[in-house]
Amino acid sequence: MLADVDPSEDPVLARALVGTIRDDWRPAADAMASAREWERRAYVTLTLATAAARRGTWLQKWLEARPGDRDAAAVHAAVETLQAS
Repeated sequence: MLADVDPSEDPVLARALVGTIRDDWRPAADAMASAREWERRAYVTLTLATAAARRGTWLQKWLEARPGDRDAAAVHAAVETLQAS
């Protein structure tokens, strides 16, 4: 999925995906916070969920650092949905 995001066109999401490789959840939290329109939010959520399905350490750290974070919960729910498919 990292290859599908052009850093020149979507630098926020590209940074978030690089962060997932480094087990850093903060860029993902920033990307989710910046996604205010529904279509954009769905795209960011599913892109991050795909990354978490491959390597979920960063998402676990996010959930532990911010237990009530709705953005982290949305990504987590999307991961569970992807894995159930």
